[in-house]
Amino acid sequence: MLDRETQNYLFTLRRRGIKIGLHRTETLLAKCGNPHYNIPVIHIAGTNGKGSTAAMIASILRESGRKVGLYTSPHLIRFNERIRVDGKPITDDQITKFLNRYRSDIDSLSSTFFEATTALTFSYFYHSDIDIAVIEVGLGGRLDSTNVSKSVLSVITPIDYDHMEFLGHNLKSIAKEKFGIIKPQTSVVSSLQHPEVMDILEETVKKYKSDLNISVISTPIENSICTNNGSTFYIHGQKYYLPLLGKHQINNAQTAITACKVYDWQIETQSIKEGLAKVSWPGRMQKLSENPIVFYDVAHNPHGLQAVLESTRELYPGFNIACICALKKTKSIKNIVELVKKYCKNIITTMPNQGDFFTPRALWKEFKKQDINAQFSETVVDALSFCTHIEENRRYVWLIFGTHYFAEDIFTYFNFSFDNGEI
Repeated sequence: MLDRETQNYLFTLRRRGIKIGLHRTETLLAKCGNPHYNIPVIHIAGTNGKGSTAAMIASILRESGRKVGLYTSPHLIRFNERIRVDGKPITDDQITKFLNRYRSDIDSLSSTFFEATTALTFSYFYHSDIDIAVIEVGLGGRLDSTNVSKSVLSVITPIDYDHMEFLGHNLKSIAKEKFGIIKPQTSVVSSLQHPEVMDILEETVKKYKSDLNISVISTPIENSICTNNGSTFYIHGQKYYLPLLGKHQINNAQTAITACKVYDWQIETQSIKEGLAKVSWPGRMQKLSENPIVFYDVAHNPHGLQAVLESTRELYPGFNIACICALKKTKSIKNIVELVKKYCKNIITTMPNQGDFFTPRALWKEFKKQDINAQFSETVVDALSFCTHIEENRRYVWLIFGTHYFAEDIFTYFNFSFDNGEI
């Protein structure tokens, strides 16, 4: 674990909140010697599936023999998870050395947590002599700190409603912010989008004279089968296996494969197969228990939650679904409540011990308004104990959703040894 002083300093950076713009990140990186100028980047934006797609791309490229940096957010347990080289997280010592060296610059610029973390990432990747960086945006795209990168490929995962307080309250505004990662005359790979989003994407690509590749066209998938042990599908007669669960992960794999082929059309099929088969991405339809059946997914917006609930119903058609959830106060509850009412028999509301969340009672009231069988629990552990120890609850498939913030409590409760050093 990071020493207490370093952890406390990172916490103070979080208090600076979210600041939109690139100038602080660019200035801080200049203090670091502009390491980002020398790193080719596959840059990923979208509403849902960014992290899973990034993990798949990184895994495939590693199997092709490349040294790969992977930058994602947020983390589940340890800050170090965000920054990886060939699957291994950055060490505590490397984080501490960077912060000690550039702390005065970070403070004089009033850099935010994410801006400082992005500068740390590029510095670490540069000194690790990586071949390619796979970088997920933190928020939006156009003014996200990661958009200082020199992208060789832009990847767009499904775009829907989320973070409206920063990105706008309609799909057109949100899409324009996401498409801000697209660079002139640089290839773009996109999953299938809403028609209005696709129109804006085509306009943006035309404006920048970029090359657009739609994954469902470039990489047609056949005979896909989803089970509770993973998925299989075929591309041009070749069979692929993916350990991540749900149809939405097959769609993410389709985008990842297309991205890798556009980046290097000579990449071998075997590298793609092995990369997908070895991919690990905790907290995404992750099975934690068999009796009762319990899954954990960090889905926190309607689009992501619907994909998870549909997959759960398809995998367990003979079971009722019950949920445990916590939601940040910034989330739009209405559509989430509607989805829970459609798919679930009952729900327990709770909250982690950090972050600005609805109280369990306040969230419980929102579900009760729609006559949903709901109850609340003041702690995550109490909610987990209720679902696992009362015999009648074993008749359900339980889905824990809503946030990354209660991952540590969940993994501790189910004795899941998270992150043995490599993803």
